[in-house]
Amino acid sequence: ATSFKKKTNSKLSQPRGTRPSLYNAQTLISTGVPSLDVLLDGGLPVGSVMLVEEDTFGQYSRMLLKYFLAEGVACGHSLFVASASEEPACILKDLPAATAEGDDDTLPPPTINEEEESTTEPMQIAWRYQSLPKAQPSFSSKFGHNFDLTRRMEPSQLDMVHKVLFDALQCSSSSSEMLYHELMDSMQDTISKGLFSLDKTSTSQQANVLRVAIESIGSALWLEEGGGVTAEGSLATALPRFLHLLRGTCRASYAVAMVTVPVHLFQDVAYTRRLERLCDGVVRLESFADKEHSPLYKEYHGLFHLIKLPKLNSLTCHLPDTLSLAFKLKRKKFTIEKLHLPPDLSGTANREQQDGCHHQASRRNAQPSDIISSPTHGAVDF
Repeated sequence: ATSFKKKTNSKLSQPRGTRPSLYNAQTLISTGVPSLDVLLDGGLPVGSVMLVEEDTFGQYSRMLLKYFLAEGVACGHSLFVASASEEPACILKDLPAATAEGDDDTLPPPTINEEEESTTEPMQIAWRYQSLPKAQPSFSSKFGHNFDLTRRMEPSQLDMVHKVLFDALQCSSSSSEMLYHELMDSMQDTISKGLFSLDKTSTSQQANVLRVAIESIGSALWLEEGGGVTAEGSLATALPRFLHLLRGTCRASYAVAMVTVPVHLFQDVAYTRRLERLCDGVVRLESFADKEHSPLYKEYHGLFHLIKLPKLNSLTCHLPDTLSLAFKLKRKKFTIEKLHLPPDLSGTANREQQDGCHHQASRRNAQPSDIISSPTHGAVDF
């Protein structure tokens, strides 16, 4: 036995609705989408900024933002919601309700008899893969809550959390730079009064997380003109300065920001790349609603692109198993899955038919002596 005891500060505790990372002890929160949490190596780090590049109509990016806010309500986090396309109060009224684990669109687990039948019955196709282990689900995570898109969150549950609403249409600013300055002042005032700052949080009080949700920033409703390009032809600087200041504000507080940006409205790709470098994580949603897609993608509603992953307190970021991802909207939930394409057998069948027709035609045109003397007669020549 030894009297050695590790020196720890028992007064410090993790904020509610968070968990430490298994790799760098960074405090993480859930995005509300379990499959996205797995791609982010457990969740969003506290103090980070996540940039969501919107799809053309903004339907699925708005849904990610609502999942982010609904998870905050379920965990008791404070909310800061800013929008110019609709009133922030309307966004909160449309949040999905939390459900019990397993109450979703998935099939029920197989019974014992079904498992025995599946294991005893031999495979009729691809017999060489019988010894391989069974395929596991694409993603699995127990962090966070499950939400039902067919149900709305109760107003009484929304009243239990502290929330600050910023309606950009009600502001009297005459330019995007002034509007972003007013938005940042409101956010910093919320952090200061709510004791979300790392400097003002006492060790005896349990810290809480502030979730910042900003919708469609950079659009014309935020007084942005020219699609990121000024009248002189240079790149605009108002939005990059705001994102730079936003990341610094989140670093010094218990705040996590999710910002959606309509990058399809920007004229210069270099402007989009500048915004991506100013954020910790970047994802892009490519919807199939505005374009004709291949019938191979009929099971999905769009492609999910991982542009940049957060790497706070580490030299490298987490690398997922695959970057071929797609998303689908089921009746009750939004999921991100590995992109699985069905086997394309049409090309093989057409080639076999063409080879068969060519072989029959050559036999009809060939002389009997040529067929008998041919050493490769009956073999397929590629």
